[in-house]
Parts: sequence; C-alpha cells; structure tokens
Amino acid sequence: MSEIKLILGDCREKWQDLNIDYDNWILITDPPYGLNLDNSWLSKVNLAKGTNPNKCDDKIIGDNKGIDPILLFKFKRRLIWGFPYIYDPNATGWIVWDKQPNIPRRCIVTPVEMASTTLRKGFDTFRCMWGGYMREKGEYRYAHPTQKPLKIFKIPIKEWTDKNDIIFDPYMGSGTCGVACKELGRNFIGIEIEPKYFEIAKRRIENTMESLF
Repeated sequence: MSEIKLILGDCREKWQDLNIDYDNWILITDPPYGLNLDNSWLSKVNLAKGTNPNKCDDKIIGDNKGIDPILLFKFKRRLIWGFPYIYDPNATGWIVWDKQPNIPRRCIVTPVEMASTTLRKGFDTFRCMWGGYMREKGEYRYAHPTQKPLKIFKIPIKEWTDKNDIIFDPYMGSGTCGVACKELGRNFIGIEIEPKYFEIAKRRIENTMESLF
C-alpha cells in the first residue's frame, strides 16, 4: 500500500519540517509561473454566449511574482511544469502537452503547455484533450483555475518512477498528482497553501482506489 501525506500550508515554511532526500525523492509539480493569470475574461465570454462560466476564476497565490525555483532544482529527479517561464538549466528532457489533439482549428485557450525534467532524456509529446468544455473521456474538471488532467500526471509517474518511490508535490493544487500516485501505488507527499484546494485534494485522494497490480 502506498503512503500518502497531505500538508496544509505554505511550502516555503513547511519545507524545513520535512526530512527531504533530494537524491531519491522525485519532485513532480506544477508551480505558479509568475504570469498573474486571470481567467475571468473567459467566463465573461461564456456568459455573453449564454454558456456556463468557468468553475473557478480565482487568482493563484504567488502567481503575481512567480517563485524562486532554486529549491525545486535541488531534487536530482524532477519534473516541473511551466517551461519556459520556469527554466531548468540542467534539464535533460522536455514534455510537450498537446491540449487539443486532432483539432484542425485551435480554440482560444493555450493549445500546448511544456514541462522540463531530469527523469529522462529527449522530447515527449503527451496528447490529452483539455480545452474549455472539451475534455478527454474520463477526465473531470474541479474548481481550480490551473488544474491539469489526470492523464498528464499518470503517464510520467507510470513510465518513469517505481512502486517504492516517494513523489513530492509542494504545489499540490486540487491533488491531481496525488490521485495519480495513489492509483499507481506510489508514495506521495503534497503541500497546498489554499485551504479550499487542500480540501478538494484531500477528498479526491481519499476517494481514489489504489491499483493492486
């Protein structure tokens, strides 16, 4: 059985309470990019068209100025979403997430996102529909403004980590990385600063069944 530890608070403060093994723990995270993201414009567009607004238009804590990635880069094994806004000079691999596969004309949302990693060498493309109301079958959107689909976390965790590994996500958000870890039998430690997102993550992970195989 995998071990799950969820921590509510600011990861910059909680970090010192953890006995982190930077050589063996695996960092997989989607931190604030420093873009001061505001999705409320899309809700206004939807309402003008007579469709539903976004589930969540909240600003991300810390996104107004970005983060200092030095602590993230201390992990020997890491995967960090946010390239090129978060530039990892020692990355050996890059992931391109195609958010609208097989769509001849792109929607108004960003069609791709990228991550950098030291878990492998070279380039990978992950394809998973995630654009507005268009989502891959089985994916569900929760009330978090920058949530990523489960598939995007499950692919690297399944292929590039092992059953006894500890996965660490200091910017847990709605808990998607934790759900993927529990489904795949990996140990997980997650930190989230926003109480309402922490509760979403806690509930999602508690309701996730771990695979026996």
